[in-house]
This record gives sequence, structure tokens and C-alpha cells, in this order.
Amino acid sequence: MLVTSKKLLAVSVFFVLVACSESLETEVSESVVTNPTTTVAPTTTVAPTTTVAPTTTVAPTTTIAPDLETVVGRLSLDWDGNWFMGQLPVEAVKADPNLDPVLVGLINMENSPAGSFPEARVAIEAATDWVNSELGGINGRPIELVTCITDFSIEKSQSCAQEMVMAGVVAVTTGIDIGSNGSLPIFEQNGIPIVGGIPANMVEMKSPIAFYFSGATPGGYGGFIGHAIEYLDASRIVLAHGEFESFTIATRDYGAALAEALGLEVEVIPFPLFSLDFLPVLTKAAEFNPDAIVVAAADLSCAPIMQLMVELGIEAQLYLVGACAAEEIQEVAGSAIESVIFNSEGPLSEGLEGSIFEEVVEQYADEPAGGVGTVAMRGLLNLYDLLLELDQTESGISSESLIDLIQNSNQRPSFWGHPYTCDGKQIPGLPALCAPQQKLFLIEDEELVPAHEGWIDTPALFTEIG
Repeated sequence: MLVTSKKLLAVSVFFVLVACSESLETEVSESVVTNPTTTVAPTTTVAPTTTVAPTTTVAPTTTIAPDLETVVGRLSLDWDGNWFMGQLPVEAVKADPNLDPVLVGLINMENSPAGSFPEARVAIEAATDWVNSELGGINGRPIELVTCITDFSIEKSQSCAQEMVMAGVVAVTTGIDIGSNGSLPIFEQNGIPIVGGIPANMVEMKSPIAFYFSGATPGGYGGFIGHAIEYLDASRIVLAHGEFESFTIATRDYGAALAEALGLEVEVIPFPLFSLDFLPVLTKAAEFNPDAIVVAAADLSCAPIMQLMVELGIEAQLYLVGACAAEEIQEVAGSAIESVIFNSEGPLSEGLEGSIFEEVVEQYADEPAGGVGTVAMRGLLNLYDLLLELDQTESGISSESLIDLIQNSNQRPSFWGHPYTCDGKQIPGLPALCAPQQKLFLIEDEELVPAHEGWIDTPALFTEIG
């Protein structure tokens, strides 16, 4: 992610002094002599009128200097616009620690050789601290996180879910929980919604009480395939994927099904999830003579795939998930990264909400929060927006009222992402994916370059497969 440097602007207050003075002095001249025998006495001279006193000086208006120790104060100098919730406050307001907190669960996978995503937790914690420190919490009530870290096991995710139920959380937000096959059934049994994060399993994408501001792997396939057809005039495509449930089903039932419905010839190539030897995969892909190659793989696979594509001289366009564009992967991949198109589910330009992300992380986080953290913060702030609205209604805040509100959302504004609609119909059979629209980009001279205009309308594409 590119970070735009900020400059603090000096603030000056101008005083306007308004004064007005006016004087009027009128004298009537002597009258003309009309009778030679009688002299008319001169008329009385009119005394000068009273000079009007100057008007009272207008006191200068008081301007409150922004508090540069706060995110909202600093942003008020650089931006004069709205974020997804309307006008961003200028002055910070703290939540009242004496009021009952709103409990929100946080599940994230960390410290596992199969994958660790601490940046998601860091981003959610930073956003929560910002909401409580500067946005007044939920109408004065602070948000309190109930955090549980999973480790790739179904048993640990199940234990985390039970902890959330016992704590009485109103909702759960996530980073990534690969063991969600253990946690989600417990949430469904207790009517506790999952709001935000990145779904790792099909059980999450199919759940009626999970809501993700993402298209996950199926949404990514839709963006890549749509782009290859419109901009490359592709007729043949390879879909290669790591052998993991969500990748396998997404590739077979959504990626390949969509490509075939749109008239493409498709070759599907599975490979071991944590493989670092992609010579057999790319050799087989090249034999198919494709126009495009899409690879759904773990982060460790990204750089080897890019480099081998260049070494083998494969001319097909390579598409990879946006996580492969992380700075640490760019450093390993070198110039090979410039031949790849990546996907994103947020705007490529920073804008106000990108600046909010950067400022919140800088002030309220002690660890890096990029990559997955951008999606995780989107989830927490969208949940905050929903809870704030519920707290102003007669029904108040509850898991049930939250589910009802979000299921009735229709193009509701989202933090740093495409507006979301959680009607369960954006991608057939995957009701939890509320915002699958995609933006694709390249990296040239370390800059993000859009690969097309606007958003790729993946829901419209998926109507082709019913």
C-alpha cells in the first residue's frame, strides 16, 4: 500500500475590524433682498447635525484550533469531505467508560505454520481504540473486544466460539479463521452473526448469518475472468489452485463454471497447497496454450510462480490474488511482479478513508496492520456503523436486530470499499458475500496502476451460471 506523506498546515485566525463614520453639516444661505425699504433679517443659520459615532468594532469570531494529537484533528487540516458515515468529526469525543460496553468478539488465526495473520487483529484493535477515543463509541458506550486466537485447528476455533457465547457478544468480527468449520455451527445455533473479515471456508460463505464485505475466492475468479474476456479477448484460460476445500470448490463450481458459461475453454490444474515447486504446474499450463492463467494459492507460492513464469517465457497473462502484492513479496519477486495483474476489493487511490486507515494504524497500533488488515478494519468500522444505527432505534442493539438490519442493506456505504448488499443473492449459493465487486491493478515502478476503469460487476457475471 502506498502511503501519502502528510504535512501539518499552519492555522491562522484573521480578525476583521469594521468601522464606519459619517458626518453631515448643512448651512442655509442668506435670502435675497426683495423690498428696498425693508431689509429682511438674515435667516437663522442651521446648526450642524450631530456627527454619527463610529460603529462598534465587531469582535473576531473564535476558531477552535484542531487537536493535532487526534486523528480527526489532523485529518481536518488535509481533508474537507465525507467518509462513508457522512461528515467526519473535527473534534474528538471519548466514549464513557462508566457506561455498559458493547461486546464484540474477535477471532483470528496466528502463530501457526499454516498461516499467521496478526495484522488483521492489530487493525481491528486499532480501529476499536479510535472509535472509543475519538468517535464517542456507540452513543457513549465503548466497544469492548473479546479476543480469541485460533491455530488452524477446528477444536481451537470451536473453543473460541464457545468463549464468545459465554461472554454474550452481540456479534463476531474476524480476520481469518481457517478452523471456522468448528466455530460457525456454534454461532449459528446461538444466532450470533459474523460481520467482516475474510471467509476461508465454504461453510462461512454459505452461512445465512455471516456477512463479508468481500467476494472471497469466487469473487476474485469473477474479476479475473471478466477482465480476461473484455480486455484480452481471451478464449482459453487455466485455473490452477492449491488443494484446499475453499479453493477447490471455488475453482470448480464458480471459476470454471463461469468461464465455461461465458464461452471460454478451461483447464483446471490442482497442486499441493504448500508446494513451492511450480514447474509441473506451469509446464502443464503452457501446454494448454492459454491466453490467461489464474492461480489461487497461499502467499508463500506467490513469488516462485511469478519468477518461474518469466523464466519459462510464458506469454499468457498471469492473475494472482491481491495478497501476492504485499511489499515483502514484491521485494522477493523483483521485476517479475510487473507482469502480473492482481485483484483488490477497495479503491486503489488512498482518498480520505485510506488516510484514515494510515492515521489510525500510526496512532493506535504498535505492529504492522497492512494487507489483510485493510479488510479487517473495514469489517469493524462497518459493524460500528450498523450498531450506531441500531442504538438509535426502538429495537436497540441485539444479535437479532443486527442480522435483520444487515440483511436489508441495499448498496449501503462501506468503509474504503464497494457499497454492500447483503440480500444473499450477490453470488448464487454464497449468501454471505455482500460485496464481491472487484478492481484489478498492476504494479509498475512500485506504483499501483489500474488495469481497467471503474469496478468489475461480478454479481452481473455470475447471473450467467444461475
